[in-house]
This record gives sequence, C-alpha cells and structure tokens, in this order.
Amino acid sequence: MRAKLVLLLLAFVFTAFRPGIDGNEGNEYQIKAMFVFNFIKYVEWPTTNPSTEFTIGVIGESEITEPLERIAVQKKVGEKKIIIKKLALEDDTYCDIIIVSRSRSNKLVMLEKRYANKGILIISDEAPNPATINLITRESKVRFEINVALAKNCGVKISSQLLTLAVAVH
Repeated sequence: MRAKLVLLLLAFVFTAFRPGIDGNEGNEYQIKAMFVFNFIKYVEWPTTNPSTEFTIGVIGESEITEPLERIAVQKKVGEKKIIIKKLALEDDTYCDIIIVSRSRSNKLVMLEKRYANKGILIISDEAPNPATINLITRESKVRFEINVALAKNCGVKISSQLLTLAVAVH
C-alpha cells in the first residue's frame, strides 16, 4: 500500500513538474494549469451532467487561462472535449471546475453559496480564505490545500489519494 502511494506521488509530481508544452521549463501558471488537469483524475463529480463537454471557467483576470487553453486542446476527460471559458462574476454558466483568480478571491464565499450542491469544483489561486482547492506557491514551488467541508458542500468528492498529496487538509 505504501509503495503504491509513493508511486502515485511520483507520478503526480512528474506530470505536474515536467517541462512546459513548448519544451521550456514551466512558469508558475503553466504548473498550476497542469495541477488543475491532474485534479480532474482525483475528483468525483455527480453523474447528472449529460454534457459532451467538460468546462473549466476562470473568474477574473488570471495568467492561468492561456496555459489551460493550450493543455485543453490536447486532452479529454473521458470522451468529453475540454472547454476553457472566461466568466464574469455574475455569470451563471455551468462549469465542472471554476477557478477564481486572486483579484476575485474576496468573492469566494458568495460563489461557494451560489454553487452549493451543484457538483462544481471551485479552485482558488493564493486565496486568504481558500476554496475547495487552493493553489499556493511557497519557496518557488506550487502546492495545494484542500478544504474537505467545502468539497462536500459543492457536491464533489475528492479522492483520499489526492488528500494525501495536499500540504494542508481542512
């Protein structure tokens, strides 16, 4: 069991810290985008969304949007095409994942209430009051924190394997 966990951790780190798509070393937001795509494998969404697309929405201006778009054209979630959308704060468009930029992190509580029990994973970027998953950079390394209660409130289930990789679980 421990050997499997070590292999899982190595696989996650390898895919999260490999060189960028263009062959150069990834910057902070390329790495954060790769984390987002790796999270998809370890989150269970309700099966009520019959869409043929897996949608990732970004609220607020963020440098993560472009790397997400570059990766999305190369990947699928099962048979679903991945779509990246820029969202306004007031937008009610359904997304499987919503990423909240630093500039909009003060609206996280409102967004968590709006999307409660809708099966939407909310990810924040360096938020003082983190969302379900909060991407953080410490000592030049990208890490993440997970709030299990918020995941439950959002209607998604996070794998215990992903929980063991987080720097903090609340």
